Amino acid sequence: MNRLLQFLFKYRTLLVFVFLEGICFWVIVKSNSYHSAEFFTSSNQMAASVLESSSNVRGYFSLTEQNKILAEENARLRQLLLQMPDSVWADSLLADSTQSPIGITANVVDNSIFYRNNYLTINKGSEDGVHEKMGVIGPDGIVGQVKHISSHYSTVVSLLHSRSMISAMHANSKGLCTITWKGEDPQYAEIEYFPRHILLNVGDTIVTSGYNSVFPEGQMIGIVSKIHLDEAATFYDAQLKLATDFYTLKDVYLMSLPDKNEIDSLTYSTMEEDGQI
Repeated sequence: MNRLLQFLFKYRTLLVFVFLEGICFWVIVKSNSYHSAEFFTSSNQMAASVLESSSNVRGYFSLTEQNKILAEENARLRQLLLQMPDSVWADSLLADSTQSPIGITANVVDNSIFYRNNYLTINKGSEDGVHEKMGVIGPDGIVGQVKHISSHYSTVVSLLHSRSMISAMHANSKGLCTITWKGEDPQYAEIEYFPRHILLNVGDTIVTSGYNSVFPEGQMIGIVSKIHLDEAATFYDAQLKLATDFYTLKDVYLMSLPDKNEIDSLTYSTMEEDGQI
């Protein structure tokens, strides 16, 4: 209290001057229409500028929540596209309780990329509708498939795994091939079994073929980055630049293909009958 009194006493002249200046300014503004209009116009502009800045700051800090909402919406739309026959409207699918879950979005909580066999951990599990062998897709391309599940978390076999083999096709010609990872650069994979009679160029797009019960047809895998073809070779020796950036991967979608269980059961029965399993 003493310090406050000392401060007021020390700067009493300046404070009185500022106070009187304020009174004079207010009298001028109130008694003169031109000055009054200019003052309120300027003050409104300043207030609008402050409010706009405040709104921008609030919007910036709400980006995480908005991104989450958009990711969930994308997951629902992706799943809806998979489940919607040409003759069925979306509302009938949404009303059908027998359909599988309409898309699941998840966050990557752990991700390895520098081993020969890499895995991801995501923050969704059995209580969220996740089941084994669900396809996992990122914003730019495929990521892997679900391996193990707990109540609230799941592990995903990454595309960056030595045993990962993705059935793929050339977007232009529909020519089939297989995508594998050799355990080297996390940004590149190998294109195998692409026949030489089909023209393949650097810059061509490779997508999923749909010839499995994990990924739907047409999901982005990557872009052809290198090509080599020996005269006596049956298949191209080619490299693929992966669409998914595993270094920065944060959000993923889990897709449930229609009739997946029926397809898996039929495939298992056929392989068992042939003695392959």
